[in-house]
Amino acid sequence: MTKAVFILKNEKGFTLLEASIAFGLTLLIVSVIPLIVTSIAWTPFYKHDSSFELQVFYNQLHSEVRGSETIVATENSLSLMINEEEVRYDLSSESIYRRVQGRGYVPMLDSVQSFTCEMDELERLSCVTIMKHGYVFERSMSSLFSKVTNNEE
Repeated sequence: MTKAVFILKNEKGFTLLEASIAFGLTLLIVSVIPLIVTSIAWTPFYKHDSSFELQVFYNQLHSEVRGSETIVATENSLSLMINEEEVRYDLSSESIYRRVQGRGYVPMLDSVQSFTCEMDELERLSCVTIMKHGYVFERSMSSLFSKVTNNEE
């Protein structure tokens, strides 16, 4: 009887080898999860991401165009006069930057191949942005009280 109790007592726990294997497998799984999550996070969803960034950029631009007194559109740049301050959007080294009164150099949009704004037939400012990966976005906007001019530099 004592021998049977002793055998049952030994079978309740794990051996050191079993615990080591379970611990090793757990560490392996836990160390692979961050690699999988990182690779999923870096998968390029260009069209989706660019579309969202472009929407945010054009919403900001539209807000400033609405309140501008004068708009001057040139190739790869746009100049707005708002409350006697010049707000300028320039395409430089594949990014669109925003400057106020020639100060600051705020990146607004990256991976841009082309940024063109011109006045259309309805007296609206029409801007076309072509992204580096080929995504094209166009938006027309108008000011409440401005004159839109096209300058070819």
